[in-house]
Amino acid sequence: MPPATGDYSDRLLRYTMQLSKRTQYAIRAMICLCDAYPRGFIQTRELASREKIPTKFLESILAALCRGQFLVSKIGASGGYRLARRPDEIFLSDLVARLEGKRLASESITLSDDLRPGELAVDLLQNQLTEAFDSVLRATTLAMLNEKVYQHSRGGQMFYI
Repeated sequence: MPPATGDYSDRLLRYTMQLSKRTQYAIRAMICLCDAYPRGFIQTRELASREKIPTKFLESILAALCRGQFLVSKIGASGGYRLARRPDEIFLSDLVARLEGKRLASESITLSDDLRPGELAVDLLQNQLTEAFDSVLRATTLAMLNEKVYQHSRGGQMFYI
């Protein structure tokens, strides 16, 4: 039987797998910083402008990413932020864990013998979703995500010289 497709099920999946605005903005900024990694630093104003992110909110996110050692900052006219490591060394699981904290703590639900069948079904499904979510984040680097963005923005076409 094919998976259910439709307006309701699509909305349900988007809702349950939704990252916080803080994490969404951080990933957006990190993709910009990924592109600029070989060139150097980008100022907060430029990042905020490129991604249409509120500057004050972005400043707090960038500060958290510096504390988490994902970014380095430099003060001055040529300063700003840049990745602290190569994009292929930054895993989304680490980034999301830093920003989401306990909100997305991925502990499997302990299945009890005294659960009703419906409760057991919900717990089993929740465990599967958590494992799948964690697996994707652990397997994906910033460089991999950036490559997917690049491919998608070019219509999936790859040109080799």
